Amino acid sequence: MCNLIKNSLSAARKFTALDFSIFKLYVWSSGVLFGAYFSTFFTKYIAIVWVAAVGGGLFTLYKVICYCSSCKKKELERESKGDM
Repeated sequence: MCNLIKNSLSAARKFTALDFSIFKLYVWSSGVLFGAYFSTFFTKYIAIVWVAAVGGGLFTLYKVICYCSSCKKKELERESKGDM
């Protein structure tokens, strides 16, 4: 069975530069969201920051789930062949 660390590392190895860029945008926008509640500068753009944060988070979650499910499929194929 794939454990959490194995799944995470397996998914990270399959990420492209675009995937990491979107993840960085997600992390950045999440940080700005926390700062936005303490700064009047970003409150004018709060809707844009929320869209970037939620979109980036959902995209990253989707990629991890897809890669982890492909890992589980490969593991099931190995088990059915007896290659444990």
